[in-house]
Amino acid sequence: TGIYFNLLSFTHPKKLRKEGFLLFCNPFARKLKPHQLEFLQKGIADVISLDGYKIQTYKWGNGSRKTLLVHGWASHSFRWKNYIEHLVQNDFTVYALDAPAHGLSSGKSIHVVLYAKVINAFLEMNSDVSSIISHSIGGFATTYFLNHYKENTIEKAVIMGAPGEASEFFDFYRQTLGLSTKSITLIIEEFEHQLGQLPNYFSSAKFAETITIPALIVHDKNDMATDFRHSVRLNRHWKNSQLLLTEGLGHDLKSKEVLKEVTAFVMK
Repeated sequence: TGIYFNLLSFTHPKKLRKEGFLLFCNPFARKLKPHQLEFLQKGIADVISLDGYKIQTYKWGNGSRKTLLVHGWASHSFRWKNYIEHLVQNDFTVYALDAPAHGLSSGKSIHVVLYAKVINAFLEMNSDVSSIISHSIGGFATTYFLNHYKENTIEKAVIMGAPGEASEFFDFYRQTLGLSTKSITLIIEEFEHQLGQLPNYFSSAKFAETITIPALIVHDKNDMATDFRHSVRLNRHWKNSQLLLTEGLGHDLKSKEVLKEVTAFVMK
């Protein structure tokens, strides 16, 4: 792929811009397995339309507290199964959505700006939701959402295992694919054209500086997908936040202890 892109940078630069950007935004998401679909079908399913996308949403329970679950890269709403069951038992109404190009939602690509727009559209339709629990790029999108969409009802946020800088994704692709300076420059130009900003604009720590609601930031020191130091920095910039660092849970952060900490935080 890297050799192909580097060749395109000279022969078809416009094609490289388009294909390079799409690769950057392609989650290569996994299809739902039968047992996952069976669980999700126990919730009340609905579809919302936004900018040509069909966004799959779910609802469980009828508790007095209402929360939205926002999944991460190449994932879908089933990743929250344990949270859904636990929260419903603790007087929550639980909502979840599949990001574009994930789960049962349509589309072939996803980026932070689009994901935040989806979150905002959902919350405009469900204005009684008062908290968000998010993971991975869902956490990055949640931070962007809270910074850019000031008119919202969210009172608490949980950010788990989130990346911190969009520019790091480009560093990863440059190194992994062996992209030339010309190739990466063209892809960044397309990124700016599509999203309206250069990659270094997308910094969760910068976004957090204007956010005032309480947040619980969770990250594992052994996370191989996103560096926990991003969450340490996020905690410093998010004035009303607390940081929970774990060890041995990896990027998924799946444990009863974390589940209880998150639930206790949003229940306060």
